Amino acid sequence: MDTNPFEAFEEEPEAGAAEVAQHMVQVWAEAVIRQAERARAIRKKAAIDDRNYDRGEDWSPDEQQLETNFRVQWAEEHMLVWSAYQLEQWRGRLAKERGETAAQENRDLKLVRDALEHLSEARLEDFAAMPPAEKGFQGRALREFPNKMLTMTLGGRTLFELLDPHRVHEEALKVVKSIEDELDDRARDAYTQLVMDELRGK
Repeated sequence: MDTNPFEAFEEEPEAGAAEVAQHMVQVWAEAVIRQAERARAIRKKAAIDDRNYDRGEDWSPDEQQLETNFRVQWAEEHMLVWSAYQLEQWRGRLAKERGETAAQENRDLKLVRDALEHLSEARLEDFAAMPPAEKGFQGRALREFPNKMLTMTLGGRTLFELLDPHRVHEEALKVVKSIEDELDDRARDAYTQLVMDELRGK
């Protein structure tokens, strides 16, 4: 007769909501750190390749490489925004479960996150995303942008026109520092390395 292979294992006690929320804060804090590093790396590579392309040397990257850089950078920075937003949401949930006051929501982060989530619904012209309508739910986030649209370009000092990438990274580091004692060794080592990189100006 077949037996249940899991019968020999004791059931783990159910986790409370605060414990789950704390776990998810750690999940997304670590994710933001990973994504911040990946986004920073591709931003640096794209900037170097752009400069070298302008030199027009035999060793300069071609247009295909610049296009590849753009696709990678867009995706990495989009995922950084998503991770940062998830971290903020779970920090709010953890504060609620602990009976604490949640930190004020980052309005710009929410706007960028909402605009990117619904980008496929936007009106697309001249490599810019504009609200599909003047009123209503669709395009609501884009209407809040300074020029009421998101220019689909990369580079410069901001992420998607509104966010400071250094600040996104710093906020994640602060969260990780606040729960440092609860992190596993691998995450703690990653945090330490990123702090060192920040001090060195990498």
